[in-house]
Amino acid sequence: MKKLLALLLGALLVLSVGAVAEEGHTVAYLSASTTTPFWNWVETGITDACAERGWELIVYNSAEDSATQLKNTQNAITRGVDAIIISPVDSASCPAVLDEAESYGIPVVICDIGTEEGTYLSFIMTPNYNGSYEVGAYLGQYLKDNGLSGTICMIDVPLSRINGQLRYEGFATALKEYGFSVDQVLESETFTLDEADGQARNLITAHSDIVAIYAAHSQATLGVVAAIEDLGLDGKILVCSFDGDPETADYLQSGKVLVCGAQQAKKMGRESLYVLDDSFAGKEISDTIEIPTFTLTSENVMNYLDVIDKDICGLE
Repeated sequence: MKKLLALLLGALLVLSVGAVAEEGHTVAYLSASTTTPFWNWVETGITDACAERGWELIVYNSAEDSATQLKNTQNAITRGVDAIIISPVDSASCPAVLDEAESYGIPVVICDIGTEEGTYLSFIMTPNYNGSYEVGAYLGQYLKDNGLSGTICMIDVPLSRINGQLRYEGFATALKEYGFSVDQVLESETFTLDEADGQARNLITAHSDIVAIYAAHSQATLGVVAAIEDLGLDGKILVCSFDGDPETADYLQSGKVLVCGAQQAKKMGRESLYVLDDSFAGKEISDTIEIPTFTLTSENVMNYLDVIDKDICGLE
């Protein structure tokens, strides 16, 4: 169904290629939240790619609410957009957006999180399982090499999201291979530094032998580090991270963060727009496009500064 949608879209656009060249396209980006840095970096990638082509971009803030995201979809359709890029609020609600867009013949590219139902042009994804597996393997090896043990906890994105499930599974699987386990998982709701700070304090209070916390998104990392520093436990609890941001790059260099599975957020945004461009040109589109993660540590982070700036989040 997805390939058929791409072919039909391409055929229609070939008939009007002259108008397209003159007028460009209007694309809606349905962001899960415009207050979350990761989605802002994705948006930056989309914005840059639109600017290169002279296309108009309309950004909608879903504020982590699925009903708002569906309403934003309807508003975008009413405004006559040519295509939609969506970063879903959660996996279960995404099909309603896809169905709404399909009913109007509007192609949709999913950027991150993912869903198991619905018709879409392409899914731009991070290998969440593999990226988190590498984080868990690095931590497991570090614990063994240094004779450390204790409680390991995780602050994850919601497990209602496919990416949240995969991050947990990859991390837990790797740890198990080294003889460790994930003892407690807390899920983020607001994706703020303050929320993660409070969650970290609760975990530290509940587990006197806590040895590591895996903060599986950028704001969680900042909150966990802040809590550890404020409690005077710097250097006593290992922090693992996912996403990647300028602060985490600094924390890796200073030793406040042990390892980070870095997503290429800006590149994911650009690739989402490139897929639409290819589809408008009548090219065949892959159902899934995987944008690799990088495993960053204190030993290699300096080698990735250009990548962090260009493809992950920027170093401004």
